[in-house]
This record gives sequence, structure tokens and C-alpha cells, in this order.
Amino acid sequence: MSIRTRVTSWARTIFARAVINDPVLAALMARYTTGGMNPSPDEAARKVAVGSSIRLITNTVSGMPVDAMRTIAGVARPVTGPVSPLLTDPEASGRGFRDWCAQLVWALGARGNCFGHIVARDPRSGYPTTIVPVHPDEITPRVDKRTGILTWKIRNGAELAASEVMHVRLFPVPGQVLGLSPIAEHARTVGLSIAAEKFGAQFFDAGGHPTALLRSKDALTDVQAREVKRRFLNATTAREPVLLPDGVEYQAIQVNPEESQFLNTWRYTAADCARIFGPGMAEILGYDTAGAMTYQNVADRDLHLLKYTIAIYLTALEGQLSAYLPNGQYAKFNRNSLLQMNPLARAQQYQIMNRIGAIVPNEVRALEDMPPVDWGDVPYPDTKHTETEQIGPDGQAVAPAGSGGAP
Repeated sequence: MSIRTRVTSWARTIFARAVINDPVLAALMARYTTGGMNPSPDEAARKVAVGSSIRLITNTVSGMPVDAMRTIAGVARPVTGPVSPLLTDPEASGRGFRDWCAQLVWALGARGNCFGHIVARDPRSGYPTTIVPVHPDEITPRVDKRTGILTWKIRNGAELAASEVMHVRLFPVPGQVLGLSPIAEHARTVGLSIAAEKFGAQFFDAGGHPTALLRSKDALTDVQAREVKRRFLNATTAREPVLLPDGVEYQAIQVNPEESQFLNTWRYTAADCARIFGPGMAEILGYDTAGAMTYQNVADRDLHLLKYTIAIYLTALEGQLSAYLPNGQYAKFNRNSLLQMNPLARAQQYQIMNRIGAIVPNEVRALEDMPPVDWGDVPYPDTKHTETEQIGPDGQAVAPAGSGGAP
């Protein structure tokens, strides 16, 4: 049984019990757990699990260095010299690539689509040099039914040709211009989590529901009812014994353990909200899971995050940026910047790569922000050769063949 099914069943059961036993509780439950919710992306982002997921993805992607690459003789190499402004300050605002990238990734996470208005191009090559991000709510696609030509309408602005708009969609759908929005596709899950959170805040807050019921066998006038209530409040505030008029009974409103289970409901729906953005996102953010977190799990979390969540954002942005770079260049995010290792593991990796000739000492030193050395441009292969030692019947070492009998 899914979390949503269990929550719905729980809510209906508690609601039915509340209607029978307590009309006040029934009113509260009806307010927050019936009718459903359909939160907007901005409302959903105020949910901690949703906002934290989008923020983690945005910070991770925008914090990665990006390089202009070119393939020469089958080998990918970074472009030397000046690169396109799209990889340094795409918005021409002085805030740099990281700020521009963060705006686009936020839109991709919250809406599944991001947009940019191409406002300047290189006069010689025609490639874009300045792209200003546009809020997804401010731009709408329009497809001419007769010609099939796509244009974009900016709210309170002009209608732009498709060539003037950069559009990246995270989850494309056949026959549709816009990609799927993760939040819109799972609006019921997010709405249920928000509803549980609101209900819990109201129900357990001292001002959110009456803490007691005063019942009278006889009908009371408004004046008498106010007087009974005043006496009760004065006595409870001063922590004194309460003396109630004859015929007035006191009943505390309490929540039994079964009805307070919605705290678990809130936790599980929050974890579900995090999983909308990728497998393992709930575990990375620290939500309770069925399995124990071991050292190996912790060590592999960055790889898990990159492989199952971040990679699709990187691929989508790299593809679009590469289409705008001149001279056969393409954009590449440095994924290794995410996979930070401890010093010992990093040194072991360098040692292995050095011995097989995959890297030279000066490249290692550059990665470690160290100056080059004169001898560091030549691979340092492993020249050690160890013979397999053989043991004779007498337990002594037997010399390898061709060694002249020396053990």
C-alpha cells in the first residue's frame, strides 16, 4: 500500500471518528484534509523537503566549473585563450556564470523548463553572446496551427521568434512544447504533505483548537455562558482549582496515540516530496529511511547524487550551451569537482593513474594547486616487477627459471 493510500485511509478514518465523537475536531479535519490541494510551484517550494531539494540541485550544478572543450585528433582538450561570454558572464550583468546558471537550474527544478531571451549575438559568427533568463511564468509558447511555426509571448512584452529564445526542458513529452514539471506531476503528493503539516500545526498549537469542552445539562443564556467561560479561564490561567456551577461538566480534548500518527504521515510524505527530484534525495537530506546509513553509503552519496539526479540537469544545459559555442567547441561541466575524496583516497588515485601513464606529475600538482616541476611532464610508470615466489618440498624458496639458480 502506497504512502498516499495509507494517508488517505488514515484521514478518512480519523475524520469519521471525529464526526461522531467531536464536532470541533471534525471541523478542523474537514478544513485541512478534504478536498485536496493543488499547490503552485512557488507554494510547493515553501515546503522544506521541496525547497531543500531544489536548493541542493541548484547549488550543486551552479557551483561546478564549466569549460569550453574541443576534440583534437580524438582527444578532448580545454580551449586555450578567450572563450565565449556565455561561459563567463552570459547575462552581461557582472554577476558571472554561477548566478546565471543558478537561475536556470532553479527554473528547471521547480518548473521543468527554463528560458532565456537572446538579446545579443556576435556580429561576425552570429552565435549568442548575451542571454537574459526569463521567469517561466512570464513566457508562453504559441504554435501557429496552420504553419506550425513556434513563437514565444512574453507577458506585457513582445512576441519573440523561436530563434530569440533559449528553451531547455528537463523531461520532454512527444507532441508538446513544454517539458513536464516535477512539481505539477506530483502536485497531489506535495499538497497532501502541506495539508498534513498545516493540520498538525493547528491541531497541536494551543490556539489551534479548544483544549476543553464545558457541557451544561440546562440551557444557558449568552450572559451565563460567558460568565462560566470567564471563571474557567481565570482559574486555569492562575492554576487554581475550578469551581463550576451545578450542571456544568468539564471534558478535556485529547489526542490518542492512534490519531497522533499523522506525525509519521507528515514525515513520510515529506520524504516522498524529496524523492520527486531523484532516487535517494530523501536519504541525502536526512529523512528517515528503512535502511541504516553506513560509511559506504555516506562515501557514495555524492556519486549517487550525480548519477541519478544531477546528471540530467548537466546534460540538458551542456547540450544547449554547446549549440551556442563557435568553432566546434562544446560545454562541459567538471563533474569531478563534486566527487571530492579524502586526501588518502585522492593520493591513491593519482598514484595508480601516474603508474599507468594516464597522468603526469605536473597534472597532479595542478589539480592540487601546486606549481609545476621540471621533471613533471613525463609519466612515471611502475617499473617494479615482482616474481612469484615458489616454495620447494623442504619449505625453502625455489629460484625462478632463468635466474642462474639464485633464489
